[in-house]
Amino acid sequence: MCSSTLEGNMEYDYIIVGGGSAGCVLANRLSANSDRQVLLLEAGPVDSHPYIKIPAAFYKLFKSKIDYGFYTEPQACAANRKLFVPRGKTLGGSGAINAMIYMRGHRADFDGWAAAGNKGWSYDEVLPYFKRSECNGSFQGNDFHGQTGEWHISSQQPHPLTQLYLAAAKDAGHAELADFNADADAGVGIHQANIKNGKRHSPAHAFLVPARGRENLTIKTGLQVERLQLDGARVTGVWVQLHGRMHLIKVRKEVIVTAGSIHSPLLLLRSGIGDHHYLQSIGIAPQHHLPGVGHNLQDHPVAPLIYRTVRRASLDSADNLWNLSRWLFTQKGPFTSNLAEGGGFLRSRPDLPAPDLQLHFAPAFFVDHGFNKPKGNGMSLAPILLQPKSRGRVSLDPSNFHKPLIDPQVFQVAEDLQLLRTGFKMALQIMQQEVLAPWRKGLFMPQSALEDDAAIDQYLRENVELLYHPVGTCKMGNDAQAVVDDQLRIHGLEGIRIADASIMPTITRGNTQAPTIMIAEKAADMLLGRGVI
Repeated sequence: MCSSTLEGNMEYDYIIVGGGSAGCVLANRLSANSDRQVLLLEAGPVDSHPYIKIPAAFYKLFKSKIDYGFYTEPQACAANRKLFVPRGKTLGGSGAINAMIYMRGHRADFDGWAAAGNKGWSYDEVLPYFKRSECNGSFQGNDFHGQTGEWHISSQQPHPLTQLYLAAAKDAGHAELADFNADADAGVGIHQANIKNGKRHSPAHAFLVPARGRENLTIKTGLQVERLQLDGARVTGVWVQLHGRMHLIKVRKEVIVTAGSIHSPLLLLRSGIGDHHYLQSIGIAPQHHLPGVGHNLQDHPVAPLIYRTVRRASLDSADNLWNLSRWLFTQKGPFTSNLAEGGGFLRSRPDLPAPDLQLHFAPAFFVDHGFNKPKGNGMSLAPILLQPKSRGRVSLDPSNFHKPLIDPQVFQVAEDLQLLRTGFKMALQIMQQEVLAPWRKGLFMPQSALEDDAAIDQYLRENVELLYHPVGTCKMGNDAQAVVDDQLRIHGLEGIRIADASIMPTITRGNTQAPTIMIAEKAADMLLGRGVI
């Protein structure tokens, strides 16, 4: 059942707060047994926007009615600019508006989580949870991929410019990888994506559609959770507002917060869970002292390197009514591309144990998040810093407790800027290879060659963006900043867990949707008392 009304049952075994990637998985898994009454709450509308299904149209959903469209606070080390932070506001969450890249991360990421004291989170222990969700039509018969899950993952048919990017990268000395998700290391290749039959296969479509007919699963959209109900050290329900009135929905077993790295800490803070001194300073009565809530914010800094190309060489010429009609009637053609078709992982130094830089290649202009569409044709290669040392914070806007203050502290640690500079130089080397010479028409961003490191650093400060991967604000661990333990239970509280990207102690090396779904799969086993698989 899917509605925005509150009728009938006001008590459930499980209440899931947030209908994004993780929430969709948990709603499916927890409602699989008809003896459990499960409620999924989503602040946004149902996922009916027509652009959701069109892979190449993802950027057109930015700042739409299904995107919160946040901005950071001014970043002192990034030319005092406010950086764009899109977040999905619909069933499927940010998984309904992202670029669909399926990337798990490096073995070292999860082994690092386990080494920090988080039992059960090593690479070998989480791999089965990645596989559980996956229906991979491209890589079969190996130990790294699943074929029986709900979420369809496929390899893309790359644009000719993307193939030339791979050739240029190989000429620059980089290996080609057939599969980024098969315990791979450094190299370049074609991205896998959650695309099925030419359409986005969103978490809502993959996990909620099969479960919607279950009588024990209730899905309510358009309902914002105001705060948690605490009775002593136990969470016993959630408060929602509808038509100007507050309603308490009670929980018999547990509340699972899956609102994401921005909204999960906001919900805890509104509920009085956080640093006591901070809560008192903004007029919220403290309920449970937990100083790490909202801290440890991480995201991937990314820089644009864009060239003009010869006429009609890129996907920029494909954005027309003919190709839209072709997609509508056949689900084929250029609109099936996720734009960021090619990728890569690089080391800034050969002695590093794992890559610390990533690349995204698009056979098109991608300027200002797609809001700016230059005339003509272009190709974009974006170097990305995978393991930033800078740490930021999400806090409440004192004027409106439903709005976040997002401060990622980009380049606050100087080494981050230095490493992204190295990535920029490596990307530049690839794009200057001879194989691309017939297609290049000159630089677009930057407008001309940068003469020295100081000029590159200035360009990066003035043009760096975030890759839409906020994590870490409800950190898993046992140190002073930890919010949840390795069972995802909030330290010092009962009846509540957090199961989304906010629990990541450190950001993964790669795009974060697949690890978020893995977290939800593992959380389902924890909630249901099942052992590791």
